[in-house]
Amino acid sequence: MKRYWILAAFLLSLAFAAGDKLVIAYQGGAVTLDPHMRNETTTLSWQHHIFETPFFYNPQGKVVPVLAESIKNVDPNTWIMKIRKGVKFHDGSTMTAADVAFSIMRAATHPKSQMKAYVGKVSNVKIIDDYTVEIDTKVPDPLLPAHLDHAAIIPKAYFDKVGEEGFGKHPIGTGPYKFVEWLNADHLTLVRFEDYWGQKPDFKNVVLKNIPQGATRVAGLLSGEIDIAEKVLPQDFARVERSGRATVKQTPGVRVIYVAMDYWRKYGSEGLPAGAENPFLNPEARKAVYMAINEEAIVKKIMGGAATVAPQFLAKVHEGYSPNIHRFPYDPKAARKILEDLGYGDKDGDGWLELPTKDGKRVPFELRIDAPNDRYLNDAQIAQAIASMLRDIGIKASVNAVPKKVFFPNMTKGHFTLYMAGWGSMDSINTMFSMFHSKDPEGLYGRFNREHYHNPKVDALIEKAAQTFDPGQRNDLLVQAMDIAMPVDVAYVPLHYENVIAGVAKGVDFTPRPDEYLHAFEAKKK
Repeated sequence: MKRYWILAAFLLSLAFAAGDKLVIAYQGGAVTLDPHMRNETTTLSWQHHIFETPFFYNPQGKVVPVLAESIKNVDPNTWIMKIRKGVKFHDGSTMTAADVAFSIMRAATHPKSQMKAYVGKVSNVKIIDDYTVEIDTKVPDPLLPAHLDHAAIIPKAYFDKVGEEGFGKHPIGTGPYKFVEWLNADHLTLVRFEDYWGQKPDFKNVVLKNIPQGATRVAGLLSGEIDIAEKVLPQDFARVERSGRATVKQTPGVRVIYVAMDYWRKYGSEGLPAGAENPFLNPEARKAVYMAINEEAIVKKIMGGAATVAPQFLAKVHEGYSPNIHRFPYDPKAARKILEDLGYGDKDGDGWLELPTKDGKRVPFELRIDAPNDRYLNDAQIAQAIASMLRDIGIKASVNAVPKKVFFPNMTKGHFTLYMAGWGSMDSINTMFSMFHSKDPEGLYGRFNREHYHNPKVDALIEKAAQTFDPGQRNDLLVQAMDIAMPVDVAYVPLHYENVIAGVAKGVDFTPRPDEYLHAFEAKKK
């Protein structure tokens, strides 16, 4: 009998341990655990377990205080921020104004910081007392509280002790989970921070796994090895629901999937034949691509309804969403005629459009479409569908779909003519500065404007909006900028807004966020 009691106790302990552990499978993993070095959704999702910021967007899209208690704008370029008391870092040290000032300035000024698009306007952070700082900006920034959601607070003393390399290997923050182990190509292991200042998460032990293949994530979910699986593909919905072990949760998202084209090189654009003229310097050619894409069919046949056709770059929840912008009609015949009228017609009669070259010859209109194959829902399939649609209008389109770790560096270096990617942010000003404003040498503007879109009128409207404190006036300025950038300049071809999708085990209560951040501390035990 004693043996049975021991066995029962052992099995009970296993069940308890399993119930206190949450395993989440992401489509990718964190590129770095240094919270100021990479502005990318999956990396930030992993980091948010360890680090916190003065303010953050809640799941409803409202900016709320986290490590800050309050903030007051005392003049256009000056803010006074009160810091939350009683917050501890994972090493037991107390967070003070010194840590906050150091962290914000590092995010604003570090040469490799990707948070400059948010806090790059900060010129100085003065320590008033242990729990008060004065934040000075170079120019007025009415949305500074929202922008501080990308200024993670780190412990200055610990960072000074271990250095940048040491901090990256063993990061310390104030978040609900402490770092245990990181194998960046595989997983991040975390344990609950028992001295956390806020509400403690339900699960003590958390493993965040990098599983690029959707089928593998679903298999793990249905076998019980995974509790939450990111980005379940539409073709797997029925299988998950039939399993009885998990369900599919969807939330309308703000991420737009879009097409962008080379806006600055007349010759030498890498996705065209050698020496060919780049047609996409002309907005009419970009419009032709837009009109050749049957986005309704993509949403229905490829996305299985797990997306919404996008009429413009911003979603309805954003400042700057324009009621004046509608999609160009899907019209392949009209799209081909536009290109023919621009001089790219079929001279040799084989049905394919042609491009002039620098030396006066003509070559087939061959076009390489670059896309990731492991970042967005059905990204490679969408790119293939677009290629097929462009072939229908006489463009010899092919697809180069590669892993995101290859794709994004190549795009940043300009190795493209036409690419497909996605953008998701709750912050309209940051979106406009990053994607629509002309690039500047300091990297403050146009950081992700890879195609070098440039319109001085749009730049001026964005800059004015960014310094406008009245929300209504700011919205009007952003709408004016969008009314030029989208239907007139065709800066981007919007495709659709992705739904945010997760497969969730029956014992877990979890709803995806619209901004795609997937957090273990937002999951509850049923």
